[in-house]
Amino acid sequence: MSGSQSDLDALRQAAHARDWGELQAALTRLFLRMDFYAGLAIAVERVHAHLPAFERAHPEATWARRLLVSLVAFGTAPHELPPEASQPHASPGAANFILALFDLCRAVERRTPLENRVRFMVSAVANAILADLAAFWYGAHSDLWERQQTSGEAVDPETGLTVRQQIYALFWLDEAVAARDTAAWLAVAEQAAHKLSQ
Repeated sequence: MSGSQSDLDALRQAAHARDWGELQAALTRLFLRMDFYAGLAIAVERVHAHLPAFERAHPEATWARRLLVSLVAFGTAPHELPPEASQPHASPGAANFILALFDLCRAVERRTPLENRVRFMVSAVANAILADLAAFWYGAHSDLWERQQTSGEAVDPETGLTVRQQIYALFWLDEAVAARDTAAWLAVAEQAAHKLSQ
C-alpha cells in the first residue's frame, strides 16, 4: 500500500471516528505529498463554501470576499489584513470562518517554511468545517446561541460546567452534527484522492 493510500485510509477512518487530531495529522501528511497549490485549492474551496453563510449573517463584511478573491487571483495575501477583520462578528461559525481566512493568508506567506504553510492550510480546512457545523446547528437552536452569548460563563453548581461547555457538548454530540462532520471530512478525503491521482 502506498503512503498516500495509507494516509487516505487513515483520514477516512478518522472521519468516521470524528478523531480531529488524526484527521488533521493525516490531512497534513497528504498535503505534503501533493503539489502545494493542489492542497491550497482544497482549503480555498472549503473556506469559499462557507462564504455565503457568513455574508448572509454579515452583509456589511464585504472584506471577506475581497480577501478570498485576492488570495485566489494572486496566490498571495495582502501585506495588511482589512481592519474590519479584527472586529467582532457575532454569529454562529463566524469566528471559525475568519480564522480559516487568516490561516489561508498565513499559508501563502512564501517566507514561512513549507511544513508550517501546509499546517495552516489544514487548519483552514478544519476551521471552515467547524464554521459550517456551528452555523448549521445553532441555526436550528438560536435560543442556545443567545444563551451562550449572554450567560456562557455562568457555572452550573450541579455539574461545575459553564453554560458554554454544556451547550457545546449538546452541539458536538448531536447526531446531525456528527453526520455532517463525518461527511465533510470524507468529502475532503475524496478531493485529496482526486488531486493525488492527477
